[in-house]
Amino acid sequence: MVDTNQSLEQTLSSAKLGETDDEFRVNRLSEIQAVSQQMFSQAKRQVDIFSVDLDPRVLSQRSIEQTLAKLARSSRQSTIRLLIFDVLSLQSIDHRLVDLSQNLSSYVSIKVLANDYQHLPYNYYLVDDAGLMYRSNHKELETQVSFNAKLKVREYRKQFNDMWEQSRIASEFRNLSI
Repeated sequence: MVDTNQSLEQTLSSAKLGETDDEFRVNRLSEIQAVSQQMFSQAKRQVDIFSVDLDPRVLSQRSIEQTLAKLARSSRQSTIRLLIFDVLSLQSIDHRLVDLSQNLSSYVSIKVLANDYQHLPYNYYLVDDAGLMYRSNHKELETQVSFNAKLKVREYRKQFNDMWEQSRIASEFRNLSI
């Protein structure tokens, strides 16, 4: 765990994806936004987000959108997959990641979780093969963070891939070109 006397800014400034072994918890919205931004900015290939509603308080920030757009444009192998519980909550807001999926549909995909998994209470973000942000209760802010959790990421990515394969494309968000 990170030394509690060390500020989050210091921790984040030295955190390297795939290298920094310290795990820590954050529980304020501003902290979750800062950690997400820092982790996503270090991604080289893949970001997978499993979230009830793409947590607009965290993920619908301009800086997050720009960071993920940069990742998507950095390589043809880049992928950003967003797995949500339902589309209703997202249809009523202007979410930046929904817009991003419409503008960069070859790299950013949204699927709606299959009914078999709708009971899961947690959310997580997976970044490349090492970064993990895990929230045990999607209704609360407390988030466990690790920039180097390769084993856990492998386990969650397997679960994510299984759920992804059984889920449906969120066609409600597709752009219609005429």
